[in-house]
Amino acid sequence: MPRLRQDLSIPGLLRTVRACFEALDDPRSRPNSTRYTLADALSSALAMFLLKYPSLLQFDDSARAADEVTRHNLGTLYGVEQVPCDTQMRAILDPLKPSTLRGAFRALHSAVLDEAFRHN
Repeated sequence: MPRLRQDLSIPGLLRTVRACFEALDDPRSRPNSTRYTLADALSSALAMFLLKYPSLLQFDDSARAADEVTRHNLGTLYGVEQVPCDTQMRAILDPLKPSTLRGAFRALHSAVLDEAFRHN
């Protein structure tokens, strides 16, 4: 079995997605005066999905409670500095069009395809 490149590991793919999130323009009227960055909100939502939390509220409780593993993973794997509460996350993410995230999907797709073609 060929070894996968380090950027195709879960941490590497999450770094790729996070970089795409950080490159997005924040559509809020005053993004520089906001408490939570768009990248933190998107990365938190991705973490909630990948960590299989059944609800946004349970994710919020876990991220704010004494669950050190979740907080550690949010910081080290997902690059989240501040986790928005469930209400803030909805307020930040609900107005976004799904097409906004197309660049992140393309980056992941390109990384996987590049590796697949390299080994053929």
